[in-house]
Amino acid sequence: MPRRSRAIQQGGGRTAGAALAVALAVVAVLAVTMVALADHVPGGGGHLAAVGPVSGTDGFPVWYKDETGRKMTLCLDGNDPLCGFLPGDIPNPDLPVSFPDNFPNEAFYMLGTATMDTAGGRATNVLALEAAFANAVRDGDQMVFGRVRHRIDGLQAGATYTITHPYGTDVVVADPVGSIRFTEDIGTTPGIFTTALKSRVGPFLRWDPAAAPAAPAGYIGDPAVEHAIAGSPFGTNVFRVQGPGAGAPGAANLCNPTPPGLAATDCIETGLFTLQGKIATNAGVEIARATYSREASGAGRLDVFAGSEPFQSVEVSGSGLAPTRLRGDDAGNYYARIGLAGAPPSSVSISNVGDTPVTTKTAAPADLVLASATYDADAQVLSIEATSSDLAVPPVLTAVGYGALSSGALVVNGVAAPPASVMVSSSAGGSDAAPVVASGAPLPAIPVQAFAGIDQRVLTGALVTLDGTGSSGPVGGYSWTQVPGPTVTLSGATTARPSFTAPAAPAVLGFELTVTGPGGPSTSSVTVTVVAGVPAPVANAGPDQVVAQDVVVALDGRGSTGDLTSYSWAQLAGPAVTLTGATTATPTFRTPKRASVFGFQLTATGPGGSTTDTVDVTTTADTLATTLVEYRSAPRSWRIRGTSTVPGPGVTVTIHVGPTLAGPVLGQAAVDALGAWDFRQPSSALPPDQTSMVSIESTSGGRLPGVPVTIRR
Repeated sequence: MPRRSRAIQQGGGRTAGAALAVALAVVAVLAVTMVALADHVPGGGGHLAAVGPVSGTDGFPVWYKDETGRKMTLCLDGNDPLCGFLPGDIPNPDLPVSFPDNFPNEAFYMLGTATMDTAGGRATNVLALEAAFANAVRDGDQMVFGRVRHRIDGLQAGATYTITHPYGTDVVVADPVGSIRFTEDIGTTPGIFTTALKSRVGPFLRWDPAAAPAAPAGYIGDPAVEHAIAGSPFGTNVFRVQGPGAGAPGAANLCNPTPPGLAATDCIETGLFTLQGKIATNAGVEIARATYSREASGAGRLDVFAGSEPFQSVEVSGSGLAPTRLRGDDAGNYYARIGLAGAPPSSVSISNVGDTPVTTKTAAPADLVLASATYDADAQVLSIEATSSDLAVPPVLTAVGYGALSSGALVVNGVAAPPASVMVSSSAGGSDAAPVVASGAPLPAIPVQAFAGIDQRVLTGALVTLDGTGSSGPVGGYSWTQVPGPTVTLSGATTARPSFTAPAAPAVLGFELTVTGPGGPSTSSVTVTVVAGVPAPVANAGPDQVVAQDVVVALDGRGSTGDLTSYSWAQLAGPAVTLTGATTATPTFRTPKRASVFGFQLTATGPGGSTTDTVDVTTTADTLATTLVEYRSAPRSWRIRGTSTVPGPGVTVTIHVGPTLAGPVLGQAAVDALGAWDFRQPSSALPPDQTSMVSIESTSGGRLPGVPVTIRR
């Protein structure tokens, strides 16, 4: 596999820092369905075990170590082909890599890639521990994540595929175009480098030592050469895809032997990976603390605490300081105490001189601040005390959020709720977070308040449920007791919602609810009344109405009386209309352009049952008039014009020959939006009858019989 193909292996090529930040997530799964079937083997060499000190040069960890003890570092030499950089990765390839001005936007502690043909495309598996930036190549944006990625094309849409790789097995459903786009990135929070230890990447892969050639010295492989690998915690040092029609018939990468139950073309695999990674030789160094102390006389000491791998050569130096070697233990802790003749240096350098090149971190020595904080809950007083190790030039000590200390103390009154800890900072650079130690009487428990629900009116013999769920506070128990009225049997009297059957005869019943809280015998009681034997309400649908056509009409059931809880209107007669608010007391509807009678029924319902009432709404017919009724005998043509008091559209007039509406139909005319209509009929086969009259009717109910016809020759 040529080195240049890594951009394809990563899936889509290099990205700018901002785009990378959008693309990465703690877990990003770009597939229809994914199930990870295997994870690490804890204690069995299946994890990344530790992360090393952060480099003072580029802000990334100097190394990551897996459970086998192998440590890997970033390969950052643009002139080293084993680092696998592509053209454009390093802004100026002619200059050495330097942070941040000439630094790649991604680099790798390990990058392994396997590719093979599918039945209709390519399959790629990427396994990496990657260093990148959340937004841009700048300090503070550094992040390291473990990546498992599958990019597969040419599969059957919607089919399920099992993908086996060195770090587990995933079950994924192909998308509607027959592709799988799956990426799992763990550790994408800038500056938090330990999260990558939780990814599935681990232990580090390496070229299989049993297969020639051997890996280049100091590296786990060569990114330009495909090679068998070792290191899978599951023994699955392959990239395998199993599912319907994954491979082409006769392809060289078909699984051999074919797994039981699968067709030969349902399994493809490769054991060859390109592998990039540089074995770490530097241990690095971390500065845990650099603090100084001075007596009032001015004599002082500098205390330096550092961390690295065990058995390193760690030194401290600074302006006015003689270089001093730190003393270490077999856990990687290092310490030195240095005498000061005057003021401490503005900065010190801690170097691991055994590293090549030497690893160095710098820090500004600060005074050592020791703080304490107490809180009197009864008096609501916060007391803060602190001291500085600099007695020669006492610095200003400030309790963050509260103010400066005077003579090492500060008392703050009226503090209703203190923080868990108080930070005291020194003008000499030191600080200390003091946990707040509280005293005083406990606060009272939250009181409870009973709520027995609203009063009810029910039918005799009905099943009634009381409701105390509206009670507030930390209710620990419920207790219902019947007060007045004939005795009934309460079912669930110690629950929030007991029930009983109402008496067969009318009665008034009372129930008291007592709720108990956790703070002892704290109780709250209320009473609810239940009236049994409620008469049914009386429905009143309002008076009948006579209205015009094409107007909004309101029905009115507000005259209904009694204990009612709901209204329901239904149409009984007339052309169908749409009732708006059919479950309210005053629904509305628009009358059609028809003369008709519309009948409605109101059902009024309450605890005592329901009753009904009806109302009729009658629409008046339109009034018709003519402005011209003429027949010309020579061309045998009719011309009739007129008006209707109900304008169109939707209104039609029909003209009959003769003095009544029983005469033969001459024709029809539509009424326009202004209420006018116009009928023309040239060459008519129907002349006036012996009465020389016509009769007219409209779809809106208007009638106009016996209209004289003017006959012209």
